[in-house]
Amino acid sequence: TPANEVYCNDDEDTTDANLDKKKAITTKHDHDICCRKNTKSMETKFPPNFRCGDLNDTSSEVKIPNHVYNSLKQHSFREDRQSHRLHEKKEHSTYEQALDEKTRLLIYKLVNNGTLENVGGCFSTGKEACVFHAMGGKIEDEDLPTECAIKVYKTTLNEFKNREEYIKDDFRFRDRFSKQNPRKIVRLWAEKETHNLRRLQAAAIHCPQPLCLRKHILVMSFIGLNQRPAPKLKEAQLSYSDLANAYSQCLQAMKTMYHKANLIHADLSEYNILWHENKIWIIDVSQSVDKSHPKWAEFLLRDCRNISRFFEQRSIKDVLTPTEIFNFVTELKISAKSDEEFLQMVYIQTSKADDIDIFKLQEMRQRVNEVDSE
Repeated sequence: TPANEVYCNDDEDTTDANLDKKKAITTKHDHDICCRKNTKSMETKFPPNFRCGDLNDTSSEVKIPNHVYNSLKQHSFREDRQSHRLHEKKEHSTYEQALDEKTRLLIYKLVNNGTLENVGGCFSTGKEACVFHAMGGKIEDEDLPTECAIKVYKTTLNEFKNREEYIKDDFRFRDRFSKQNPRKIVRLWAEKETHNLRRLQAAAIHCPQPLCLRKHILVMSFIGLNQRPAPKLKEAQLSYSDLANAYSQCLQAMKTMYHKANLIHADLSEYNILWHENKIWIIDVSQSVDKSHPKWAEFLLRDCRNISRFFEQRSIKDVLTPTEIFNFVTELKISAKSDEEFLQMVYIQTSKADDIDIFKLQEMRQRVNEVDSE
């Protein structure tokens, strides 16, 4: 056989073909493998609260490409961080009926030291506080009422941002006012209501009795019976005679509050008056101000408007106008064509002549406009 002659073998051709197929190795970068891996990772590497459906359904194989997987992962962690921020914000403030950790500890201490037997549910929620029912215990061997009310002031100022004007101009708390610390403002707010309730009690005005104050938690007597709170004047189903009786009691309570307690309620309305045992009970006096407050007349006139409007809507006969109620409460005799002129005359008659100048009159007009806008 010649030296340059080449023999061809069919078996050798088959072996070369098999080697070419083995060289085509499937790696982790294969598209199908990546898609299946992404699908499996969604169940283990995503936040627990991320809803991804049933990815293990064998009837329909789900394949998630890399760009879709990355987008979903970023979105899931972004939503998880947002939910954590909201949760922490609610934990650090008494929002609606919720209690933050510090508030819960204060209430636990009241129960552990025997001041309260137990704490029930929330029966009232307002812009400034939540009120819970509780069973009274003892304070220094003195028995508390069987039923008590726990008023927990909200530690966030989001819903009641104008608290400072009721505190910073009150001579009792002017030196302790700090605008930089909201929790201190809330504590002053609770302390202010405690002092105001004691003033009302000393003046023989029906109101809750303050029993214990712990920072922003105020324990009071419960106005109601058998865990059922007394209805607000707005919600009470009263006959005409009872409404007329409530009207006369409101006028007398405002007058007594002005002369004997030296207070202006500053937020008196059918929502802050309870009807219990055929009597009205004044509540929510945390914003009440002393008669020396620069805006006392505006606040009192606003209270008079609310009382006059409510009983006029209930068709009570011979309801006095706001300025007539103002004159009845203060025992002044002032008549004017407008509320602005009326307030100017009030300040002139109740202040020294030397203290009244054109600048103060301009400030009075501005206050009147602010109250009307509220």
